[in-house]
Amino acid sequence: MPEGPSILHIRNQLLPFKNRVVKKAGGYGPMPAEWINGKKLLDIQTWGKHLLLLFANGTVRVHLGLFGDILINERKKVNRSFFLEFTNSEINGYVVHAEKLKAPASEVYDWRTDILSKDFDRAYVKKLLKTQNGKTIGDVLMNQQIFTGVGNIIRNEVLYLAGIHPQSIVGKIPAVKITALIKETVKYAKQWYKVIEKNKHLHFSVYRRQYADDGSEVTMKILNSKRKIFFSEYRQRLYE
Repeated sequence: MPEGPSILHIRNQLLPFKNRVVKKAGGYGPMPAEWINGKKLLDIQTWGKHLLLLFANGTVRVHLGLFGDILINERKKVNRSFFLEFTNSEINGYVVHAEKLKAPASEVYDWRTDILSKDFDRAYVKKLLKTQNGKTIGDVLMNQQIFTGVGNIIRNEVLYLAGIHPQSIVGKIPAVKITALIKETVKYAKQWYKVIEKNKHLHFSVYRRQYADDGSEVTMKILNSKRKIFFSEYRQRLYE
């Protein structure tokens, strides 16, 4: 599944379409798209894993899910789930979910939790974490209302970098370690984004590795969510 840095990269690729008029919109998805025809694409934003296309009469939220893909001026041999056609160019979404927001994006989203937003607020995130004291940090990191844009790769990597076991109880983790975790989360997301922009490969310290960067053996477990977590028993302390 794409994570925050990947969606921000897609957003930047779509910026040349800003202020252009849509000639035709459609797709096999459930959202009627006629309201977009003839409208100017005013802006393109992101909130975590959500790509937002802003028009004067509404905003389209595009979620790529597990297997979604967006192509520019290129088509696959399968039907498009969502598309926008402009004069001599087009945006094509495959296996994506497009939905019209019921209110302006500014009223729907809180960018204080978005790890790649200029409005990210560490103090606010710490406050939200206090409401999750009985849960494991591995689960909370995937909560998009607290760590917007974090996916399984970021979760595994930042917990390793911060030295925290993924099954640690939030309320038992020292405040200094929580601060370090938030810092590593933002730092790693920004590093990943820069790597994508340079068309390079991201280095993993623990994710899907047999041995971590420090040489310790990596343990893999499958959670109730059926997602795999990778961690070092040697480096990452369990707080319970």
